[in-house]
Amino acid sequence: MGKENSKGAEIDGCANTASAVDTYDVSGFPTLKFFPKSNKAGEEYGGGRDLDDFVAFINEKSGTSRDGKGQLTSQAGRVESLDVLVKEFVAASDEEKKSVFTRIEEEVEKLQGSASSYGKIYLKAAKNSLVKGSDYAKNEIQRLQRILDKSVSPAKADEFTLKKNILSAYA
Repeated sequence: MGKENSKGAEIDGCANTASAVDTYDVSGFPTLKFFPKSNKAGEEYGGGRDLDDFVAFINEKSGTSRDGKGQLTSQAGRVESLDVLVKEFVAASDEEKKSVFTRIEEEVEKLQGSASSYGKIYLKAAKNSLVKGSDYAKNEIQRLQRILDKSVSPAKADEFTLKKNILSAYA
């Protein structure tokens, strides 16, 4: 879960929580609820009680892509509509690449939220591929992996993982 998108809370069912129990219609323990901004009553979680099921639920509801250890998955940052264009971009001749690049720019303009920031990474990768050649993505992925293999902050690890994931569409 990205801290910027999600928060967790725990209410002790044995303490003075009668008002919380009544407010949120808690009939048994443990009760897990998801509270999107649009739903103050919350949505009860009825899935499996193992970590993978719970993480999959949170990822689906919050638009994240994390594993059970909190690390970004290989799909984090990927935007399907841009992946389709990147496939065209990679297969295109040098002359056609500029035309596909323009279409990537147009698609990025349509994106909102976190997808918009991912789109900027796609654009930068396409631009660098035009300038530095078709090996750019492969070389940059290797460089980022060398950095990730060292000790980096969780925020930097997320940033580099997102870039690496997006670059893999070009490789």
